[in-house]
Amino acid sequence: MHFCQFRAGGIVIGVYTPEKLALKEPYSSFLCENQQSDVIVRFDYIKEIGNICGNVISNADSFTVSEDPENFYFYYHATGESDYYALRKVAKNNQTEHEIFIPEKYTGMIWTRLVFSLLNFDDVAAHFGCTVFHASFIEHNGESILFTAPCETGKSTQAALWEKYTDAEIINGDKVLLYEKDGRIMASGLPFSGSSDICKNRILNVRAIVYLGQAKSNKINRLKGIKAYKAVFEGCYYSGWNPDYNKTVALLAEKIAVSTPVYHLECLPDKTAVDLLFETIYA
Repeated sequence: MHFCQFRAGGIVIGVYTPEKLALKEPYSSFLCENQQSDVIVRFDYIKEIGNICGNVISNADSFTVSEDPENFYFYYHATGESDYYALRKVAKNNQTEHEIFIPEKYTGMIWTRLVFSLLNFDDVAAHFGCTVFHASFIEHNGESILFTAPCETGKSTQAALWEKYTDAEIINGDKVLLYEKDGRIMASGLPFSGSSDICKNRILNVRAIVYLGQAKSNKINRLKGIKAYKAVFEGCYYSGWNPDYNKTVALLAEKIAVSTPVYHLECLPDKTAVDLLFETIYA
């Protein structure tokens, strides 16, 4: 078996695979060595996956979750197809060790990307008190600014404008790992993103979260209370099967909303939006 380790935020994932992974960017930037693994993932090939074990507790577009008294089972399938291309088994009394089985007909198909998708990293984050957050993540003045909004609302546009008109750098175009450390909310890069393909390994204190909206003129408001919480929670990835994980994410979203400035920026896709936000954040 081949072994490698990845670090995302403070979470170290040790991976065992029957063949050596092709460790290219962006995954290679998140490699680490000789660390204590928080999560262990073991891949292996089997002849076939067979029928579902235990009782089904959740069905999603891409996987089915079942359980028996000792384990959870995750059966992965392509949307609209019934054949399973992977099975993940997790013991209920130790949810930091994962066994993933791939049918022999897919020998040679264990990609680095598959490691994180089959691990359901959103759930792993919640298990350790973190959350994956839907946002364009930029670094400015040694801190992070996060642009969040529904899809196609302008997150990438605003991030690119900050990179163009200030000394900002885009760290991730679509996703960020958020967690609390020593009373501060931290943002970490992840080795996956949306269509931007921008995935850098950086950990920064969060200066501000900006909930975007499109408009014919620029307007900004500081959100507080339930409005700030809703803006944060809307961007969090939550579990489709584990209510305890969702409670963890909700509590973290509340901490973030209380301790971090959250703004609602209705804006144009040009430099005037950058100027207004800059003046507000650094007033």
